Amino acid sequence: MKVNQRKKRLEYLLEQHKMRQQKDYGALFDECLISLGNNVTIFSKERSIELYSTFQDKVPFTQYARIDWSKINNTKNINHVMEFAHILKQEYVYIYWSYGTFPVLRVQIDKVIKVFHDVTAVSADTYLYVPNKYVIEIYHEGEMKIGFL
Repeated sequence: MKVNQRKKRLEYLLEQHKMRQQKDYGALFDECLISLGNNVTIFSKERSIELYSTFQDKVPFTQYARIDWSKINNTKNINHVMEFAHILKQEYVYIYWSYGTFPVLRVQIDKVIKVFHDVTAVSADTYLYVPNKYVIEIYHEGEMKIGFL
């Protein structure tokens, strides 16, 4: 590995470690991170606030914090997590949660599918989002829906 590559990798690992040390988000969040493994981007508190704001500007929500599916033209109900595996292929998704002050994560969708229950256990509702492409809502009562933007 070249010196410059090693330096960048070390800086990345130090930033990730620093983010994990800043605040305890609870055992379920920690377990989610461990399950997702390497190559997960954990955004800072400030950047996560910006990302949540942009997400809420781009995706219509009801007053009950559900996605307003009536305002999205192309939607599909999903019965099982594997249904969206072939649709999304190797996309990187942003993970948002409905409650708490969890940082936004960015990770490949195949990793989310492999540890789906760990990701959705963090909060009541979970949203997977690829800007200008699609959003998936995993509702706490078991309903899953995808909307193509």
